[in-house]
Amino acid sequence: MFFEVHGFSIYTCCENKFKRMKKLIIIGSASGGLPVASRVARYKPESFEITVITRDHDIAYSPCGIPFVLKGDIPSYESLIMRSKEDYERQRIKILTCTTVEEIDSEEEKVYFNDTCLDYDYLVIATGTSQKMPEKRGIELEGVFSAHIKTLKDARDFEEYLSRRKPLKAVITGSGSIDLEIAVGLKEQGHEVTVVEKRGHLMSDRLDSDMAEFVKKYLQSKGINIIMEEKLLEIKGKESIESAVFENLTLPADVLLLGTDFIPNVELAKRAGFDTDEHGIIIDDKAHVLKKGKAMENVFASGACARVLNRATGKPDFMYFGSTSIQSSRIVAEQLIGKEVSITGSTNPRIAVLWDMYIGAVGLTSNEAAWHDIEITGRVAEGENIARYYPGGVPVYLKLLFEKNSLRLVGAQVISTGYDVKERVDALSIAMHCGLTAKQLAHIETAYTPPVATIIDLLVEAASKAWLGDED
Repeated sequence: MFFEVHGFSIYTCCENKFKRMKKLIIIGSASGGLPVASRVARYKPESFEITVITRDHDIAYSPCGIPFVLKGDIPSYESLIMRSKEDYERQRIKILTCTTVEEIDSEEEKVYFNDTCLDYDYLVIATGTSQKMPEKRGIELEGVFSAHIKTLKDARDFEEYLSRRKPLKAVITGSGSIDLEIAVGLKEQGHEVTVVEKRGHLMSDRLDSDMAEFVKKYLQSKGINIIMEEKLLEIKGKESIESAVFENLTLPADVLLLGTDFIPNVELAKRAGFDTDEHGIIIDDKAHVLKKGKAMENVFASGACARVLNRATGKPDFMYFGSTSIQSSRIVAEQLIGKEVSITGSTNPRIAVLWDMYIGAVGLTSNEAAWHDIEITGRVAEGENIARYYPGGVPVYLKLLFEKNSLRLVGAQVISTGYDVKERVDALSIAMHCGLTAKQLAHIETAYTPPVATIIDLLVEAASKAWLGDED
């Protein structure tokens, strides 16, 4: 039988003995936090009293959708909110918004905020990421924003600024997937857009230079200006931005979006004495947080603030995409509900959509492999997504990266204007997770019918080149 007593939930058994519900506190409401709460509440509603504490005003929304609201594909930022606070309350999940946890006392098992504290039996730290803003003169000027717009409040503030005057000269310093999705959104609104990348090619976080060239030419064909190998020096203006100064040129600008670097948000964990490094909060294979090298059995870290095992390198890494965070949250939730499960690592699958171009990647790029001292052999296959004689086919560009000696798959990149890029990336992620080699991939059988596929899939073709030693 269930009772509410002074706001606390308790259960009683038939012998009239009370069973106290365990107090679960989750710090953070993004993809590493709320999914833990929902999953635990669904499978063990009688066992846990759940409280989620978040700095954000809005909850249960998808920041990945923000560029597509800007572009006009999604009608409003409110459309990105998937569940309301009331929905969670019906699951008996209490959510404290606009609240920052200031301290964790793991000895007393308490969290402190707003001159008060809460006890916990289990704690999940899901503090996500922070942005590393460049230190440039003029960064405080009106019209300077981060290109990585993370919250609905920030998105609304950005839209309000854009609405004052059109068209604007927009400059974006960076070419990651979010930067380019924002660039597309601004172009669709009628603004003049220039992307300035300090490195040698676009999307270096997921593409090799040869594959990035397809993206560059595509964006240029759509009217986006691309400037390579230029570093931002300073921002000029009086009260608002007037120009962005680079090493070899100055661009007039009404709005400047800075391509910032994500870093794991570990400050709260560090203050609590938990072990951290540049990849995030250090955890064991059960997602328990370590303190002085010892696993805390009732404290977990979930999402982008927790370091992950990179399946391609076998080493700890920092991965901040939502798919990795969701997988992390499921592992933590399953631990809490009593399921035997361990962390197996991430292949880091990801995809970006720029108008009708789909850009997918999994695992390492060539540069990342070199940084990890992994000698690779790469194979490229180009073709159409359907039989060449069937009307309506579109080009597909596929690159597979194999470790040179073992021929183990360690990375892949796929670009097309077709809708099968996501499925290819998923298949390659499974292949990497299973440790498949070029030899094994060269002999897999794939489905075929002329309207949807070629009789020899590009994946098999590229793998065969590596297995047989064919040169491109």
